Amino acid sequence: MTADPRATALLACKARTQGCSLLRLVDRAMGPVVIRAVRQALSGSPVTIAVQGKTTGGAVLHVDAGFSITHLDDGSPALFVTLIDRTEEREEIADLNRTVEHLWYTVELNPQLPWVADNDKGVTRVTERYLKMVGLSEDQALGFLGWMHVLHPEDLPRMQATVGTAMMNGAPHDVRCRFKMADGSYRWMRSRAFPRRDDEGNIVRWYGYTEDIHEIVLTEIETRWAAEHDTLTGLPNRNLFNQRLDELTGRAADGLGRLGLVMLDLDHFKDVNDILGHHAGDRLLTQFAKVLRETITMEATVARLGGDEFAILLPNIEGPETIETLVEDLFTALKTPLRLGGREFDCRASAGSAIFPLHATNASELFKHADIALYEAKNAGRGRFMSFEPAMRSKMQRRVAMINIGREAVENKRLIPYYQPQVSMETGQIVGFEALLRRRDRSGQICLPGTISEAFNDFEVAEAIGIAMLDMVIADMIEWRDQGLEFGKMSINASAAEFRNRDFITRLVDHMDGAGIPRDRLVIEVTEGVFVGRSAPMANDLITELKQAGFGISLDDFGTGYASLTHLREIPVDALKIDRSFIQDLFADTGVDSAAIVSAIIKLGQGLGKTVVAEGIETERQAAFLRQHGCSAGQGYLFGRPAPKSVVEDLLSQRLQIA
Repeated sequence: MTADPRATALLACKARTQGCSLLRLVDRAMGPVVIRAVRQALSGSPVTIAVQGKTTGGAVLHVDAGFSITHLDDGSPALFVTLIDRTEEREEIADLNRTVEHLWYTVELNPQLPWVADNDKGVTRVTERYLKMVGLSEDQALGFLGWMHVLHPEDLPRMQATVGTAMMNGAPHDVRCRFKMADGSYRWMRSRAFPRRDDEGNIVRWYGYTEDIHEIVLTEIETRWAAEHDTLTGLPNRNLFNQRLDELTGRAADGLGRLGLVMLDLDHFKDVNDILGHHAGDRLLTQFAKVLRETITMEATVARLGGDEFAILLPNIEGPETIETLVEDLFTALKTPLRLGGREFDCRASAGSAIFPLHATNASELFKHADIALYEAKNAGRGRFMSFEPAMRSKMQRRVAMINIGREAVENKRLIPYYQPQVSMETGQIVGFEALLRRRDRSGQICLPGTISEAFNDFEVAEAIGIAMLDMVIADMIEWRDQGLEFGKMSINASAAEFRNRDFITRLVDHMDGAGIPRDRLVIEVTEGVFVGRSAPMANDLITELKQAGFGISLDDFGTGYASLTHLREIPVDALKIDRSFIQDLFADTGVDSAAIVSAIIKLGQGLGKTVVAEGIETERQAAFLRQHGCSAGQGYLFGRPAPKSVVEDLLSQRLQIA
C-alpha cells in the first residue's frame, strides 16, 4: 500500500519541530548527531543515541534519546521520542573512570611493583613493568616457581624458608633479596606479602609488592663496613673483632673446636712516627696489614685494634703448634725490609698467644691472657713470640699493681725525696747530693723505689713521677738557698720515659730559671736504658741540648752496659758513676777482679777529663782504695744514708757552723 503523501509530509514537519526542540537542549556539536538519528527514524529504523546538553540554568545533562515511528489511534504515523535522564549515572561512571585512571597511574608510577597470588596457583598477576625489569614473559613470571628464575642463588634458601613459613602460618612476610635484572645484573629488592581472608578467616588471596631498595642497601652495607673496619688498613676494627671473639668463643664453648688468639705489636712503631713522621707510620701499618693478609692462608679474622696493635682469631685450631707455625711464617715474611719514603725500613713485631679453652674460660680472659703473653714477649727483648703460661698472669698482676700504686702515690702526694751526700774523696767535704725517690705507703712506712719499679716502664706514670720529684727537689733547693745552706750540686735521675718527651728540657729550664738557681747546679743522671732501641738518636739529641742549656750530665751505673765507651764518645758526659756492684766486690772472693775494673774506669775518666763518682762505698778500706787510685768523689753508707730533707738541713747547718 502506498503511504499518504500528506501524512508523510505532516510527520516530517512534526519531526523537525520535535528535533528542533531537542536541539535547543544539546551542545551544538551534538546537532548533526540528533538530525541523523531523526532521519534514520523517519526511514523506519528506530535508534537511540546518548546526548549531552544543558538546562536553561546551565546544568549539564546526560540524556539517552530514542527515536522511532509509531501510529496514533487514527492510524496516522507519528515520531515517538523517549528521553531518559542519565546525568547522575554518567557522573558516577565518570568518577569511577577517574578513580581507575588514578589507580593506574599510582601503580605505574610507584616504585613498588604489585603482584597477586593464590594458594593453589601461586602468582597470578604481575605488572608489565616488572616483566620488563626482569626480562621474563608473563608465563615465566607466573605460578609457584616464577620468582625463582630471578632470585640470586645465595638468597634462594632464605626466600624459600620465608615463603614456606608465611604459607604455613598465614602471616605477612617481609624479606630482602637480590633479583636478576634483564641486563644480567643483580639489584637488592624488598618483597612483602599480606594475606586476604574471607569471613571464615580462610586465606583467599595474597597481595604483595616488590620494591627496588638497591641504593639503600648499598648505603647500609657501606655504612656498616665503615663502622666495622679500619679505614687505613681495611682490616676489621675492634668492634667487629669483639663481636667475632664473642661468637667464636661461644662456638668453642659448645665443643666446636679450639679458638686461638694471637696479639701483635709493631716493634718501635713510635720511633717511626717520631723520626719519619705520621705519614710514614701510616704506610708502615698499611704494609704490615698487607703482609698479614698474604701470610695467613688459613681461616682467620685479622683485625687492627688501634695504633700498632693487631689481633688474629684462629677458629678450629688443633693446638699451640698451629699458632707457632703461623707466627714463624709471619716473622719470616717480615724479614724482608719495607720501603718507606724512598728508604728501606726493617719491620719487626712481637706476638703473644692464648688458646680457648686451654688458657681461658671466656672471651675476656682469652684476650687478657694473649695480651699478657704479648707483654712478656716485648719485655724479653721484642721481635719474639710467647704463648701464655699461668705464671705470666701473676707477673702481670704484680706489674699492674705497681703501676697503680705509683699512680696513686703521685695523685695523693705520697712521694718523698731522700738525699744522699756525695763527698770529695780528697777532702771528705760534701760536694753535692743525689735525690732519691721514696714512697710513703698508707700506713706511713717509707718504701724503696723497687716497690713500684714497673711504674717506671709506664711512660705516663714514669713522667708524672719525674715531674713530682723535680717539683719537690727544686722547692727544697730554694729553701736551703734562702737559709744560706750550701748544698753543692744536686743530682736527679731521669727515666727513659722523660727522654721521649721534649717537654722535659723545657720543664727543667723553666723550673731552674723560675727558682733563680744556676742551671749547672742540677746534674741529670742517665742510665744506658735511655739509649736502648731506635729512640737512641732522640735521647742523644736531648742530652746534647741539656748540656748546651747548662745542665750537668752524669752517666749512671757505668761499666754495666754493653756500650758505655760508645756513649762516652757520642754524648757530652760530665761525670761517670761507677756501679755499686764493682765497689762491693772490691775485696770479695768472687772470681772477678773488680779492683782492676774500678781502677781502669778511674783512669779512663781521668784521661777523658771526667769526674768519677763511686757508688756504694760502705767501708774505709773501699774508700782508701778509691783515694789511692784518684777517684774524684764517693757516695755510700760510709758517708751517709739517704735521708729526708730535715736530716739534710741538720747536716748542712752543722757544716755551716763548723765553717
